[in-house]
Amino acid sequence: MNLDYLGDALDHWKGSIFEGLQRDGVLKEFIVDQMATDARLWKPVDSELFVRLLRIKRFQLVSHNHDLCEDRAGYFAEISSKGDLFLDPNTGIKTGSVNRIADYIMPAELIAAMHKDSNRVVIVYQHIRAKKTRERVAEVLAALKKKDKHFYCVSYESGTVALLFLSRSDSRVRIIREYFDQLLGAHAKNRIGHWNGDMV
Repeated sequence: MNLDYLGDALDHWKGSIFEGLQRDGVLKEFIVDQMATDARLWKPVDSELFVRLLRIKRFQLVSHNHDLCEDRAGYFAEISSKGDLFLDPNTGIKTGSVNRIADYIMPAELIAAMHKDSNRVVIVYQHIRAKKTRERVAEVLAALKKKDKHFYCVSYESGTVALLFLSRSDSRVRIIREYFDQLLGAHAKNRIGHWNGDMV
């Protein structure tokens, strides 16, 4: 998350989704890591705005002593192993060569976050550019499969972004899919993707 993007329409979208999932008990002990690439520029008022927009409490926001851009291993080690987790990189999950690694989460880092608890759901923001959203999501999942084949995923997709809900627990992912199916009704087929371990 870059401070320049704070407050855009996507923060409202994320917040609306997370509010419903928390209210209905779908997410458990939910925490959020903003993955700030410009952490030194963030002021307390900016963090408070981020918390309000994502509709979480301040204690749910992960705090860091290590900088994402300078010490990734130290940074990710500071994230609790308990509870469901939202990661908010600027661009999404790395699948190829990139100019700036800080804008992405590496597949191995994401898999490690899932491995901390086999029942955990890890949610990741994914930006989409120059292709259909479902195609890009499939590419991302293929990159993750190279690191670990044993996970399940539901995606909530728009024309330019997606939220990926990943877990080693099939039942947790199915509950999320059922939640979105009920929420969106007939529109779910155009917005919600579901991959089981065999399809990934």
